This record gives sequence, structure tokens and C-alpha cells, in this order.
Amino acid sequence: MKITLDHNCIIAVENKTTVGIKVHVIVSDAANECFIVNIGASEMRKYGVLPDHYEKFEKLLRATGLAHLVRLDPMAIYDVTFWDHCVYADDEMEKLSRKIEEILFPSAAVVDLSKVGLDSANGRKWLNRVCDVQTMWCHIRNQNDVFLTTDRNFSKETKRLKLAAMGAGRICHPDEI
Repeated sequence: MKITLDHNCIIAVENKTTVGIKVHVIVSDAANECFIVNIGASEMRKYGVLPDHYEKFEKLLRATGLAHLVRLDPMAIYDVTFWDHCVYADDEMEKLSRKIEEILFPSAAVVDLSKVGLDSANGRKWLNRVCDVQTMWCHIRNQNDVFLTTDRNFSKETKRLKLAAMGAGRICHPDEI
């Protein structure tokens, strides 16, 4: 089974929670091929994981025992993605990203980062949305089978069904595998 881990799973492993232990069990199962998206979620900023510090992302993955997992590259987004670990999008890629965003965050407010900055509350919310969208984008684009997440926004029935129709397959919490 091809499984995309969202960043909440990585953070749960890093924090050694019961969910993190379950994620390790899933990753250790030889029947599973697990993937991580090359993007630094807003929660990772406290570890210094920033677009110009990919090495800190790798350090975090080594510390969690997840460094051996295959990486998926998201779309290039200034101040968000690691420049040497992303893809430059064409129209179809951007269209898929917009559809995912419309499903996950249908009423999200536009954020003017030039005014609020990425480290403000609104900037962090925006960054979190972008990371969620790009993680699902990578999952769908790479045709993985299971999207593993603790984020309930992905598993809301109406959203889950729409994402599944786009190719997301199964979306589940680590306890559900």
C-alpha cells in the first residue's frame, strides 16, 4: 500500500505520542511504502525548518527515524517550499491545487502576507493551509493509496468524498489502519 504521511504524523512521531508510535508501526510494515512531502509545515518552523534550511527538515526526519522514506516534491511556492525540492507547476498542476484548496478551505480569507507576515497568526494559518493543500496535491499527483492524517479537516465526510473523487483514495487516521 502506498501511504502519504501528512506533517501531523511526523510531528506525532517526533513528540513520541501514541499516534506517533502507531505511525512507526505503519511505516515499519513491509507491505507499506510510505512517502513524505518536502514541505515545512507551520508547526515545523519552531525547529528552524524554513525554505532556505532543508537540512533542518532532514535533521528532523532523521531524529524521528523517518529519513529513509521516499520524498514527494510539492509545487514551488515562494517563502514556503524548499527551492531544490519542488516542481515548477504547469496550468494543470495549478488547477488541481486550486480544486483541493476549494474543497479543504472553501471560505478561507485571503491573507496579505506583505502586511501581516508569515510569523503572524494569520500568516501561520495561511502557511498551514498551503502545506495541507500541497501535501494532498502530492498524494493525488503521485496516485498513492492512503492519505494518513490526524487532521480532521481532511476526514470530514463532504470533503473526504470530494477528495476521493479526485483520486485521493482512502483518507484515514493512523488508528484506522
